[in-house]
Order: sequence, then C-alpha cells, then structure tokens
Amino acid sequence: MLGGRPDPRDAIGQALKMDLFAQRAPWFIAGPLIGLLVVCLLWATNRPLGSLGGYIDLLAWLRRPSSGLKSTVLFLLGTVLGGLLSALAAGGLQPGFAYGSFDARLGTDLATRSLILALGGVVMGYGARAASGCTSGHGVCGTALGSPRSWVSTAVFMTTAILAANGLALWIGDPR
Repeated sequence: MLGGRPDPRDAIGQALKMDLFAQRAPWFIAGPLIGLLVVCLLWATNRPLGSLGGYIDLLAWLRRPSSGLKSTVLFLLGTVLGGLLSALAAGGLQPGFAYGSFDARLGTDLATRSLILALGGVVMGYGARAASGCTSGHGVCGTALGSPRSWVSTAVFMTTAILAANGLALWIGDPR
C-alpha cells in the first residue's frame, strides 16, 4: 500500500506469479502483448493481423498446395493450437453441449443447435467478407493503423454484437 492506495507493483508481481496458461492474463499484460504481436507481424510479413485472412489463405492453399503456405495460415493454426494448449493446461478438454438458457428456449435437439450455430457462422462469415476483414483485423490492427474503413467496421461489429446479445437475452428471458 502506498499512502492508503494499492501499490501497482503488487498487481504486476501477482500477475507475473500466475500460471501463464491456466489463467487469463490481466489486461495490462495482454494488451501490450497484443500490440507487440501486431507490430511484429506487420514488420515480419507486411500483412495485418487477422483471422479471416488466414482462413482465406488456408482455403486457397488447400485448393492449390503448389501456391505455398502463407504466414497467415500459420498464425491461424497457431491460434487454434494455442487455444487447445490453454484448455489442456487449465484442466483438460471438457467439451459440453449444454447452452443453459439458450437450450431452455430452443431445446436440446442436436440438429436444431447445429443449424442455429451453422447459420450464425454463415452470418458472421458473410459480414466479415462484406467488411473485407474480421473483428481482429479491423478492430485490433486496422484501427491501430488509423484506417477509416476499420473504424467504421469496428463500430458496426460492436453495435451489432451489443444489439444481438441484448436482443437474444430478452428473447430467451435472461434478466441481465
């Protein structure tokens, strides 16, 4: 404590002591690391950070392997592998098909859930293609580069997400 206030060094010390993979990193560590990743990726590949680009490049490579594997595909695969390793470090994979109040409103039929999730994926994919980028590409990298298109896309993504989440919460009866 410094004069009755918490010492920021205590929080940093606590964050550095935490198990790196089993817990979420605090914002003051994760934010600068994401910023550093954006700068390093842009410097190394001259391409902005974004998952959609990796997905598009992966599909192109699968159609024509002779075109070569781009670094964006490796980034995408590393993101998936990192999530898997994080889940394993946090106590193993525990897949579940229970969606709580979502199931209470729509039922637990696997076909219904699959259809709704597939429809959601198609809508997200269409939006990302229409915006010429995904939330990570526009929201993290594009806005950092000062792209007006990224600022507009990020505003649309966020507004849509807030409205959809609140609309869904009202529809399924979640009192929030």
